[in-house]
Amino acid sequence: MQPSLRAGETAPARRNRVNAPGRWDALAVAVFATVLSSAGAARPSFWFDEAATISAATRSVPELWRMLGNIDVVHGLYYLLMHAWLSVVPATEFWVRVPSCFAVGVAAAGVVVLARQHTSRTVAVTAGVAFAILPRTTWAAIEARPYALATAGAVWSTVLLVTALRRDRRDWWIGYAAALVAVTVLNLFTALIVLPHAVLVLLTAPTRATARRWAIAVAAAASVLAPYALFSRSQIGQVRWISPLTPDKLREIAYEQYFDHSLPFALGVAAILIATLVLRRFALLDKDTRVLAGTAVVWVVLPTTVLVLYSAVAEPVYYPRYLCYTAPAAALLIAIGVVALVRTREKVTAVLAALAVAATPNFVFAQRGQYGKEGMDYSRIADLLTAEAAAGDCIVFDNTIRWRPGLVRPITAARPAAFETLVDPGRGMRATDRNTLWDAPVAIWAVTDAVRRCTVIWTVTDRDPTLSSYDAGLDIDPGPRMREAPAYRVEESLGFQIAERWQFNIAQVTRSTR
Repeated sequence: MQPSLRAGETAPARRNRVNAPGRWDALAVAVFATVLSSAGAARPSFWFDEAATISAATRSVPELWRMLGNIDVVHGLYYLLMHAWLSVVPATEFWVRVPSCFAVGVAAAGVVVLARQHTSRTVAVTAGVAFAILPRTTWAAIEARPYALATAGAVWSTVLLVTALRRDRRDWWIGYAAALVAVTVLNLFTALIVLPHAVLVLLTAPTRATARRWAIAVAAAASVLAPYALFSRSQIGQVRWISPLTPDKLREIAYEQYFDHSLPFALGVAAILIATLVLRRFALLDKDTRVLAGTAVVWVVLPTTVLVLYSAVAEPVYYPRYLCYTAPAAALLIAIGVVALVRTREKVTAVLAALAVAATPNFVFAQRGQYGKEGMDYSRIADLLTAEAAAGDCIVFDNTIRWRPGLVRPITAARPAAFETLVDPGRGMRATDRNTLWDAPVAIWAVTDAVRRCTVIWTVTDRDPTLSSYDAGLDIDPGPRMREAPAYRVEESLGFQIAERWQFNIAQVTRSTR
């Protein structure tokens, strides 16, 4: 079917519009970002936060609703979406992360569309590619948490705002207000997207009446969100693990917030932006591109500043990953700087390739390494038990260890199938019964009689750096870490001896018999 003519549009003009260069750019960049994001997605072990997602998303909707009244209401919408997703796919490392991979693709397309509304095709495509290879983006792509979805929502709500400002119709403003509500429910801190939006309105609103309609839309969204925000505030205790601001913490803003410890990438971006400033290339930008650059600067600076100041004067809430939704702004600034500095498409391509190479070590070895998720090894433990443990064997967790930000028991929520045939004497009230994410632990001293009935015990505790990665035989030395663990002391008092030991990145697992 041929597209219809616009009012006053000639047939040749229609052909030019239909065949306009770049009409598939956003889709192409989205595919590129999704494929890149998916590479190696199955390799890293699950970790604490992803175990929380699986624990919440795999329970019934009524059970989830009751849990949100007690904890994690800020992730409620994401958990509901993941509940629907995990009802049709298995909760494996790859499939649990797929929604985030797709969200990154959607966000990358939004970056292209947003940039194209203000500037050249070259800048728009460069921004989309820069976003796709940005280390914070590739991190979020394989994190089974709402960061990537909130980022996509932030980008497309900005695209929607630009359209609403230009068309200035009620339906667009209603849609914009609804988008603000949705992205905030995905990630409460994404509400701060209204700060760069305010700057965009200030710079581009055609009339005061248009600006007033934006303010009304924001006020309407805020009134809807107010009860949600107040209730979320009542659960602030769940992020009390965040440490207070220090000079080292502040350095994370420059080094970790967008670059995820990728020093070569960070240095490359710094060189590009500094050279562009020193050579005064930003001064050569046209008005619309300057508006886009100004909005991007505010998008990076103001939300970060608000969280840092709140953390300094109230309570610590700043954490680099919480600002993931500002990554599109960083990509826009990188793209504008690159194109302003080198100008030709061939040189732009070369710079992007150099940045991609700079990001590769972090991408391959850190983010997508076996222990890329805060060094945790939940999946490795589950793989071992699946391969080696027999139905009816006992599993005991050392409740004295703490793998920040929680205890060891969340391992069972990440890969429940690995534990379902094992006897767990230390498992107390079920998570669904206590309306929280994890089963309650019971002290090993309180279940000695149950442990006595075991024939084989698998024990999980901290890794001991003084021991080898694998041991097998008779009368294996427990080592200094295991020897002090109450779990082992109870087992030893009942006549159990370690027959095998495996050590991973932060954990050791032993098989004991008597």
